[in-house]
Amino acid sequence: MNLLAEDIEQIGHILAQRYFTEQGWKFTDLRLSGSKIIGAVEVVNEQYSRYPYMSRDWYVENSAEKSFHLSNRWDKLTVLASLLQTCPDMFDFLLKINDQRSLCIVKTLQSDLNNQQQNAIAEARRSGFNVYIFRAGVPESLDFELEEVVGGISGRGTFR
Repeated sequence: MNLLAEDIEQIGHILAQRYFTEQGWKFTDLRLSGSKIIGAVEVVNEQYSRYPYMSRDWYVENSAEKSFHLSNRWDKLTVLASLLQTCPDMFDFLLKINDQRSLCIVKTLQSDLNNQQQNAIAEARRSGFNVYIFRAGVPESLDFELEEVVGGISGRGTFR
């Protein structure tokens, strides 16, 4: 069966998640949680405006969204949120490796970075992020077998 481009990308994404997990890295899938990171800035601002006697850093450190943004200071959260707004959908993962936050783009061995991704990488580097490119070797086609199971107690256990 020939795979579609989006299938190949999804398999690369799964491989990257597995690798990050095996390395013991904290990571956030930005395709799923990028908007939550941007929203965390507003949440912290609302909390700070209601209770200004605590610092914004305290609200960031203790926010429910910390597992998404992996930040412990207000300035780091705002830089990340700004980058994600400036370069939407350019990065696949936010990584935390040895207290260093990095961004990651997943590509297959057959695909190259486009101009938008190259510009986003440059912007991320200017913002102080390391950037990784996870390249996955995913075949363009996969073999499989479909076996029919017949029988069963009632004799009606077939599917086609």
